[in-house]
Amino acid sequence: MDTSYSQIVRRMMESTGLKNESAVAKVLGVTPQALSNYKKRGKMPPNLVLKFAFMYGLSVDWLLTGKGGMRIEEKGAVATAREEPAPYAAELKGADISQMTPDELIYVGKLLKVLQKGSPSIVGAVKFSIDAFLKAVETKEKSKSQ
Repeated sequence: MDTSYSQIVRRMMESTGLKNESAVAKVLGVTPQALSNYKKRGKMPPNLVLKFAFMYGLSVDWLLTGKGGMRIEEKGAVATAREEPAPYAAELKGADISQMTPDELIYVGKLLKVLQKGSPSIVGAVKFSIDAFLKAVETKEKSKSQ
């Protein structure tokens, strides 16, 4: 799997028509110097990859690996109601997506695809399962700390 900075930025420019890395930096909301620092390290922070993918409707898998379809299918994307994330913001405070591995990013992307494009029964089952797994993990963590 090629998740190097140069390949990811090349795919970002290829998919959007951005002319150079300064344009990519502007879109990502970072300075060209910050992007240059990522280039020196040879790695792009996962949170920026996710942000870019969501902004342009791109597949996270494709951005990271170059495999699969470039764009997320547009079918069923018309006028869908979405929950406000505010009630869940407190739960996300502990989550640092900048520390996610490429594999974790891929699965977050897949999960989002299921939640956004799945039938109501599938989405309900996935949400129920996630809640159950989270409760089990939190219970285990709580018992370890006592």
